[in-house]
Amino acid sequence: MKQQRIHNLQDFAEKIALQSVYGAMVASTSLNASLFEKLMEVSGVVNFYALIVLTNGEAEVTICGQKTYLRRNTFLRTSPLQAVQVVRCSPDMVGRLLLIESTFYDSIVSDDAILRDSFALNILENHVLIELSEDAMKELVGLFSQIERTIVSPHTYKKELLNNLVHLCQIHVNELLAHQPCTLHDAQHKENIFKIFIHLASNHFKQERQISFYANHLSISSTYLSRIVKEVSGNTVNGYLQNFLYTEACKLLRMTDLTMGEIAEELHFSDQAAFSNFFKQRAGISPKAYRK
Repeated sequence: MKQQRIHNLQDFAEKIALQSVYGAMVASTSLNASLFEKLMEVSGVVNFYALIVLTNGEAEVTICGQKTYLRRNTFLRTSPLQAVQVVRCSPDMVGRLLLIESTFYDSIVSDDAILRDSFALNILENHVLIELSEDAMKELVGLFSQIERTIVSPHTYKKELLNNLVHLCQIHVNELLAHQPCTLHDAQHKENIFKIFIHLASNHFKQERQISFYANHLSISSTYLSRIVKEVSGNTVNGYLQNFLYTEACKLLRMTDLTMGEIAEELHFSDQAAFSNFFKQRAGISPKAYRK
């Protein structure tokens, strides 16, 4: 890439002469060698999500300096502010392209609790590259095509329809990610699992203190999650949950006027006595003494 210009979706769509664009939020089109050559001319840092399904041929792109190869039945998703350079493609390359403006995409994810938690893991990766089964490829191509038809056709509730279709698309992608084989020896993979566990724990420690909750969100076993957390950090899953809980208890005691019973309820202890016992074991003094 010769320069690091940042392209927003509308600017990018205009440069490659995309017709099926809805505002500055979503664009979808069929992909062939001719369009791919246009993409080579406007490569740069993109401020939107780009999703590609290749149904025939092959292609090569560079994402943040990393070469990525696509072939038939592969799916690629790049994220905002990644430096993307289209390098080459075969003459018989065919596929589908979907572009989604970042705030529109993120708003859909943020409205779905399950997607919101799993999305945090996705953004830790440079990009998502998945080999698709024939059926999975047809499903995604069908969704991308339906999005294009919705964009170009008159609809009273076009934005709502596109919102639902993009939401469905992200569910499909997450389903595909959940069934990808894990590279257990990959240190980066383990680091990513640890990071998403910390993200989940920091958001759910009050209500969820069973390791199975976090393992299920990561589509791995409780034993494997325990091993990774211990290996990466030296601490345990329960240790992190207890630390989050104790830190929050200290904050509530120092910064609020909540009663001991109210704090116990806020932190989902069975009763005030259970909270007091937990706190005294960690602090060496009672919650009332800590507050003084």
